[in-house]
Order: sequence, then structure tokens, then C-alpha cells
Amino acid sequence: MLDGNRLHRGQNKWSAETRIWSEAQTNKRQLDSELTALLEGKPVRQNVTVQAAVEEWLKFKEQNRIGIKKAKLMSDKLVAWCKENDVIFLTALTPERAMRFRTSLPYRTGDSSSLSVHWAVITGFFSWAVGMGYIEKNPSPDTRIFPQFRIKYEQREVVPPTKQEMEKVLATATGRVGVLVRLMRESGMALVDAHKFGMCVADGEKYGVSKPERRPIVQDRTLIRGNRTKTNERYRVRISQSLAEQLEALGTPAFPDTYVKWREDVNKVIRESGVRMTPHGFRHYRITELLAAGVRVEDAADMVGTSPKEIRKTYRHWIKEAEDRLDEVQRQAWLAQGLDKNGNPKADQVQSDENGDPQPNRFQ
Repeated sequence: MLDGNRLHRGQNKWSAETRIWSEAQTNKRQLDSELTALLEGKPVRQNVTVQAAVEEWLKFKEQNRIGIKKAKLMSDKLVAWCKENDVIFLTALTPERAMRFRTSLPYRTGDSSSLSVHWAVITGFFSWAVGMGYIEKNPSPDTRIFPQFRIKYEQREVVPPTKQEMEKVLATATGRVGVLVRLMRESGMALVDAHKFGMCVADGEKYGVSKPERRPIVQDRTLIRGNRTKTNERYRVRISQSLAEQLEALGTPAFPDTYVKWREDVNKVIRESGVRMTPHGFRHYRITELLAAGVRVEDAADMVGTSPKEIRKTYRHWIKEAEDRLDEVQRQAWLAQGLDKNGNPKADQVQSDENGDPQPNRFQ
């Protein structure tokens, strides 16, 4: 009977031998394929490992100033999965293996775009590898040809917090975090942008913030301009003078420390207030508030840094005031047509038909 230590050593040895055998078989198949291609006069692809390709891809993105946060996260997952499944060379990533890797990812779908967003990063890596000549084609199946591989999801409707809920959160927040949430509430900035208020590029690098060059810039005390961290879309918005004075009193940067720290602080305030929302709720609330006040969609989009199309798609159906205005437009149209405010003919417009039944005189 084997003791636990001997059994464990035996399992490790068997596992190592299995991996070595698997790698040898993979290498043999690759060499056979390249020898055949060479004899047929075809170009032979380089033997590039997944690890080496990933490192080169990340370096390429950094040199071209393309964000690598998600790229690093997803490439780490790909490399780890390949090691676990004895996939060494990039050419060994077949469509079957690519789909098995996708299945292993811990991201939601159905009512979330999370899986779709993260998988797009990996397909971008595959496309880069094709462009480099490391693989012949993207191993991720083309969903136009194979629609069964399309990642389907329906995003949940955005439900902005109510005025009462917003007041509860603002009343709970104190100190610097209180000023931060008020800034988000008045400007519509996302937390990732608002917490950079007053930072210089050196501050951004010190606290490890994402894209410090996209920080908000203050002009004329109450005017804030900038480019959104997430999308690089420009925004231009004014805040109240009292908030501007509070921000000035905090010094620069107004909110020193990392984004993660401020996200935790804001979430703590929200939990303590008893309101169910995320920090992005301040942005949702401000946009719906602007639209409810009659601000044009295009102007609201310029103020918060998004497209008019996104505004119409995401927010307008939640605004009671906008619906009331449309109802009033309809009433005025009826009156202009000579009808009453409910769309019915007026009494003096009704005439009888040959059977004595009253009929509206539409051409009077």
C-alpha cells in the first residue's frame, strides 16, 4: 500500500511525463507540417509560442499607446489556460481550443455584455497574430458564417435613482467623499473621471490612474472640460460656484489616492444610505435631470461626453416630463387641426348623414 507522499510523488511524475509526451507530439506534428510545406515550396511559419506572442502583442500596444489593462488581464488568462491544456505554440490554437478557452472564462452573458467585451480583446489578439503572419487565420469562428457562436445578450434597462434616493446618498456622504459625490452629481462625470479632479500628469502616474492625460481641466473656476477616460469623448460642463469653492478648499489634487480607494469609499457611502445603486447612478441621474428640464439631447450629450444616439437609446424613455411635453405637442396639433384637445371633432363640426347619424365634417 502506497503512503500519501509516495502517491503524490508518483502522480506528479506521471503528470510531468504526460506533459512532456504531449509537448513532443505537438512538436512532431508541427515539424511534419513544416517539412511538408517546405517540400511543396510553401512559406514556413515561425514557431511562435503563445507566451512569446502575447508579450510581443502587449509591447506593440504599449508602443502605440493603446490601453493594455484588459489586454493584460485576458492574455494572462489565455497563457494560463494554454499551460493547463498543453498548448505551447500559437498555431496549436485551433477553433475547438479557442472555443474551449472561451467557455472557461468567468464572465456573464445573457443580460450582460461582459463576456462579449472581454472576448473581443482576445479576438483582437488573434487578428494581430494573423497580421504578423504567426497564424493563417483567426481561430475564433466567424459569427457571420457560424452564428451559433455569436455571444448574445440583452443589456438591462438603466434605472436612474429617484430624487429622494439621490438626496439620501448626498446627505450620508461627508468630508472629501462628500465633495466627490456632489461633483459627480452636478457634472455627470463618471467616478473614474471625477476622482482625477485637480491632478497633474505626475499625480496620475503616482496614484496609478488610468490615462492621466484625460483628466478634467478647470477653466474660469466653474467650467470643466476634458475627455472621458473610457471613451475619449469630449465633455464640457459647468458646476455651481459653491461646489467650485469646496473643491478649491481641498487643494490639488482634490482626491489624492487610487481609483480603487475612492470607488470603495463611494460604495460604502451608498451602502450606508440604504439606496441600491452604483457610483454610475450619479451620472444616470444627472443626464435624466437635464433632459427632464428640457435640455436638448445634443446639448446634454456634449455636457456629459456621450453621443445623442446613446442618450436617446438609454435615457429618454425614463423621463416623465419628456412624455408630458410630447402629449402637449399632440394636443396642440389636434387644436391646429380644428379638433378639441382630446382629438375629437368640435360640436359645430358634426353634421348628420343621410340616415340622420352624426358624422364629423372633416373638410369644413
